[in-house]
Amino acid sequence: MRHTISFITLLLLAALSGVVHAQEKKLTAKQAKVFYEKADKALNEAWAAAKAALPESEFNELKERQKGWVEYRDYLARSPMYTGAEADGELSLDAPEYLEAAAYLAEDRTKWLKGLVREWGADETLTGIWSDSHGGTIQIVEQDGRLHFIVECVRGPTSHLGGLAGIAAWNNTIGWFSDKGRDPAKEGETNLSFILRDRKLEIIGANTGEYHGARAYFDGEYVKTGALNAKQQAQVVKSAKTGELPEE
Repeated sequence: MRHTISFITLLLLAALSGVVHAQEKKLTAKQAKVFYEKADKALNEAWAAAKAALPESEFNELKERQKGWVEYRDYLARSPMYTGAEADGELSLDAPEYLEAAAYLAEDRTKWLKGLVREWGADETLTGIWSDSHGGTIQIVEQDGRLHFIVECVRGPTSHLGGLAGIAAWNNTIGWFSDKGRDPAKEGETNLSFILRDRKLEIIGANTGEYHGARAYFDGEYVKTGALNAKQQAQVVKSAKTGELPEE
């Protein structure tokens, strides 16, 4: 299957694949160190805010997940394939390419942590941009008991891509999507479940391989990290109805 690259996927590639994807000129060792220290400071501040805001049990669970994220960050940022560095093995933790890529990943995690503890407005809906801070993004427009959505991801050092647009039935905290009948020639039904718990939207997929590369799963815990303007919402609704990802 051909995986269409939409504009938001291109943004993910730029933001989550190190500066080799974002700019032609690499940072100097000094610039990379300053960039990393700034991003790491912001991440630590967001972490402290999460610790202060979350119940102890929830924060303890977050600590375990944070360990997994640190491993994920270093797995990617130390990879020459991911960073574009000329190296035979893993990069050192003081290599400019590592510092640069790790800083970008930290920025994404900082947004995720801030979204996790942000207080929702009384009339707030799921409409917005959601991230799992591991390369996955969902754009959602909630209307009349349905979620119009575009879920996209860039996973792993080799940038496996995935993307799916559709409409899920939504009932307060649980949503369900099926592509049954969309393509008569497709074997098997693809499903996505949406479960909202404590400001996190858990996505679980079944038989999703038609819509992504080998490792580009959609599953994850997403939090709202941004808003969608009227034009963006219209594009999400259009894509959800047609099942076609928007191209740049």
